[in-house]
Order: sequence, then C-alpha cells, then structure tokens
Amino acid sequence: MAANKILTVKLEAETKSKLQHLGKVKSRSTHWLMKKAIDDYVEKEEKKEALRQETLARWEEAESGRVVGHDLVIQSLDSWGAGDKSDV
Repeated sequence: MAANKILTVKLEAETKSKLQHLGKVKSRSTHWLMKKAIDDYVEKEEKKEALRQETLARWEEAESGRVVGHDLVIQSLDSWGAGDKSDV
C-alpha cells in the first residue's frame, strides 16, 4: 500500500462545525468523515469519467461507420423464435 500523504483543506467555519457535529453523531472523527467523503467523490468521478470516455469511443465508432444498420437489426429481431424449438 502506498504511504499516506498529508493534505490540508480549508473549510468555512460553518462547514467545519457541521462536520464536527456529524462526527459526534456518527461516532467518527472529522478526519474519517473527510477521508470517506473524498474517497467516495473520487470513486464516483472516476466512474463518470470512464463512462464519458467509453461514450466518446462508441460515438467515434458510430461516426466511422462501425455500426449495425437498422434493417439488419430488425431482420435479426424478426427471426427470433422462428427457428426449431425442439432443441430448447
């Protein structure tokens, strides 16, 4: 595991007070709450960015013509259930 690094965060007095109150209510330190909030935020944003990158890649595929046409999709869907069901 990588060594922990210290990061200073300046908070508004009201936010700090709310954080301290929440720490008491949750029986957690303000440090734990801040770390949890940051970890959760980073994870959420990484997922959003990965989805954005995937969307851009898919869009490029569509723009370059690497897609299945509507008629072929309809033809494929229409054939569903038309085969021999004895093997099912």
